[in-house]
Amino acid sequence: EGELVEAERDMISGLPDCVLLHIMSFMDAKDVVRTCVLSKQWKDICKRLTNLTFRDHHLREIYFRKFASWVLSNRDHSYSLLNLDITSEVEVDVLNMIMKYVVSHNVQQLIMHIVISNIPTLYSPPFIFSCGSLTFLKLSGMCDPYTILLPKSIYLPALKSLHLESVNFTTTNNECAEPFSNCHVLDALYLENCSMHNNTQVLHISNPTLSRLKIRSYNLLFDRKAYKIALSTPNLRSFSIRGIVGHQLSSTCNLSLLGPVSFGMSLVTNSIILGWLQGLANVKILTLTSFTLQEIYDVSYFLLIFCIFVYLNAQNMFTFTCHFFSSTLSCISKYAF
Repeated sequence: EGELVEAERDMISGLPDCVLLHIMSFMDAKDVVRTCVLSKQWKDICKRLTNLTFRDHHLREIYFRKFASWVLSNRDHSYSLLNLDITSEVEVDVLNMIMKYVVSHNVQQLIMHIVISNIPTLYSPPFIFSCGSLTFLKLSGMCDPYTILLPKSIYLPALKSLHLESVNFTTTNNECAEPFSNCHVLDALYLENCSMHNNTQVLHISNPTLSRLKIRSYNLLFDRKAYKIALSTPNLRSFSIRGIVGHQLSSTCNLSLLGPVSFGMSLVTNSIILGWLQGLANVKILTLTSFTLQEIYDVSYFLLIFCIFVYLNAQNMFTFTCHFFSSTLSCISKYAF
């Protein structure tokens, strides 16, 4: 009778290994390791996970070093580690160890939200920006733009999606940074609160395959300086920008494939916003925030820029006065065709 009760209580162990592996893929690495004490079956299963997540803000650095090293070195390497997700405060040598593991074991998706401790200067991650297996990379300096320095050029031949947050771009001549041109299959790029190192003036986003671009720039915590953004992205199909930093835009191509654009900039000058809209004049679907429209003084000039727009969506129109709303509708009816 006791054996029957125990069997009923441990029905989960009877599930196929593939199901157990799927369940454990949603667990933090610390909880995964705890299952090792259940039985030899669980001990072997936890070593075969293809997804690993380290998310423990309260784990002291010395323990994280030992724990991450133990987990990675004791894996069953006949099972490829496909996805690695880390959110933690780490030391430089631990971070280097992890990234070396990523490169040598052909990890495909890497997410790192990191705070690097005991570092007096900017840190430039080795290994990872020349990894041939990565298809997805998300790297965040955890809101501190003065920590991570990207290399001058990123060589990621299999990368399809790149998300960079609170990192620094750099270049050789301190004028124009062009980091993305060697990502030959890149489809999606997301930049959030990124900065320029030293006197770099221009971020050149040059990539023939890029189709989706998002930019976020809010200087709520740090004094981020505005810089110029130059687009050489003939395949760009969707674009979104939000922020309060007045970056300027230019484009070397006419962006003829550009479809939906979401535009929300505030606390910047009228000329900066109109400059962006001129650069995106081929847009077919445009979404503007109310804050952006409030910054545009001459609505009729704005509509003339978009002589071929198909659909205009103004978000939060209720914040406008009746006079502004009626003048906007008047201009739309005047120039619509």
